[in-house]
Amino acid sequence: MTMRPMKRAVHIDFHTMPGIDDFNREWDAARFASTLQDAHVTYINAFARCNIGFAYYPTRIGIPYPGMKGDMFGDLLRECHLRDIGVSAYINVGLDHEQSSRHMGWLRLDQEGRVISGDRTGNFFRQLCYNNPEYRDYHFGMLKEVIAYDPDGYFFDCMVLKPCYCYHCLKKMQSLGIDANDPATNLRFQEQSMIEFAEESLRLIGPGKYYYLNGMDYARVQNLDTHIEIECLPSAWSYDYFWPHASYARNLQRTVLYMTGRFQLNWGDFGGFKTRASLEYDYFDALCAGVGVSVGDHLHPARNLDPGIYRTIGEMNAWIEKLEPYTEKARFLADIGVLVNLTSGLSESHQGLARMFGELRQSYDIINENMDFTPYRVLVLPDHLQMNSQITGKFDAYLQQGGRILASGTAGLNETQNGFVLPAWDFAFDGLDASSSSYFHLTDASDPLLIDMDYNMYSDSGILFRLRGISGSGRVLAKYVKSYFEKHWDGFHGYFYLPPQKETPYAAAAVNAAGTIGQISFAVFRSYYRAAACANKILVKQCLELLLPDPLIRTEGIPSTARVTATGCAEFVLLHTKVTYPEVRGKMNIIEEHAVLEAGASVELRGQFEEACLLPDGKPLAINQLPDGYTRIILPRITGYQMIKLQRS
Repeated sequence: MTMRPMKRAVHIDFHTMPGIDDFNREWDAARFASTLQDAHVTYINAFARCNIGFAYYPTRIGIPYPGMKGDMFGDLLRECHLRDIGVSAYINVGLDHEQSSRHMGWLRLDQEGRVISGDRTGNFFRQLCYNNPEYRDYHFGMLKEVIAYDPDGYFFDCMVLKPCYCYHCLKKMQSLGIDANDPATNLRFQEQSMIEFAEESLRLIGPGKYYYLNGMDYARVQNLDTHIEIECLPSAWSYDYFWPHASYARNLQRTVLYMTGRFQLNWGDFGGFKTRASLEYDYFDALCAGVGVSVGDHLHPARNLDPGIYRTIGEMNAWIEKLEPYTEKARFLADIGVLVNLTSGLSESHQGLARMFGELRQSYDIINENMDFTPYRVLVLPDHLQMNSQITGKFDAYLQQGGRILASGTAGLNETQNGFVLPAWDFAFDGLDASSSSYFHLTDASDPLLIDMDYNMYSDSGILFRLRGISGSGRVLAKYVKSYFEKHWDGFHGYFYLPPQKETPYAAAAVNAAGTIGQISFAVFRSYYRAAACANKILVKQCLELLLPDPLIRTEGIPSTARVTATGCAEFVLLHTKVTYPEVRGKMNIIEEHAVLEAGASVELRGQFEEACLLPDGKPLAINQLPDGYTRIILPRITGYQMIKLQRS
């Protein structure tokens, strides 16, 4: 059986508090499905059991919502299928507050013996334990009920990783010889328990269904998930969250959705609509990143889907549907592979890198040690990446084929962190850097955004290294400058004012003599996430100009707030230019209207192309072939976003 396509999706939350006396008042499954169809929606996640613990079908095991008329889930599934709309059953497996009130023994127990902590008006103040046999019987019993409906897939929510010290976990850890009081070991045990829970669920579900474990590390459950839905409400969660996750996810699964939301603040924001321009921006981001889109909504317990919201979604979906003949063939094009450890996941360093590389127009994927390094011209080892034999075993072959490496912070060190990982680094290592107050001085401060001065690293960890020999071999891009003091209290003063004192023999950034390895001494990407210092970005830019002198994309006349990316296939390349950007307003990142880029800015794309046109209307666009192997495109006036198709020669 062919699975229904998962695109132009909607995630419909339906977490309903007890006491809604007019529940189901306007519910009509046919109108619900017709609204989705008119909005060009092809797939939804819809409620079987919510995080409050209510079922929306006539369960014999769980608790149906009091006063529910008929079978909401069954009816919506039938009506959606009549319109060829796919449906994944939403089941919250991490939270169930109705059952938690009745069965407190089902809950995770913290080290202080508590099952409730945190904000009790929120969601996660109590969580279910995946090792409790009674909860497992309850879950698998309800799952079998939902399987009988034959939905297209299953969305398991709130799979949050947290230690547990309940009787069942302690006994199991004891039998395995695991130290339950070591938080890291306990977490690994919990993760494995959740994976086994998900594996048992999948055996009941069987093949041919979508399956997504929301909250679990993408890579750890790569063989269980059928796709990835990147949950991100950027106006409140930050616009820096989506890009590293998309850059990693698209290399783990073929189908990836950006699950944004229509809300102003967060899930459950019934009265929030963050403006059409803001929602369109999220669609633009999905296109730029080469992934699909899903819009989060929340169904009112007494009403039906909001017509105004779905008219807006429908107009946006109709537009993106016209682009799908091209986008569905295209994959993201990347020069750079950014490494992440399989066991540690994404961090602030990856968020800072994503923002910096977006501003620098550098095309990148995020990959782990299990993936192929060879498609990338440059590998970036960010900040605190931990070396292991799987990573280092690939470096020699990668460098021999002409690859280049840029490392920052401690990422270039061996596993014991007492030297560089390979002789190819060809620098002298003088130890870890204990300073938290150091500076750097660029040897070339000619960039118009800079002045010639000592710049703060804004970083509290790194290494001390220098070129080898008296004269040194290689090229120093920035010198390490020490401060007079470290931040401390001496009994008389708190040392807050820490001016730079003098240059040291050490480099803050250098490239080896062969031009194959670049090393930055401090955690420059995490620093950029925390401080966004322009000098840090220029330092990385200068390193990449030596390691990657012919990047995929070059631009002129386009501000750093814009993003330019490329996706493509054997036939064509899609050039994406997004010029809208969020503005900080109070505690929020807001988009009310689209920015405009006037005509005349240019993009130079590596490669030779026959012709170009604007999409979706197909209007031809003039291009110029350059002698250095690039093709120049003079951009038209752009409001918000523009896709350009370039036909390969």
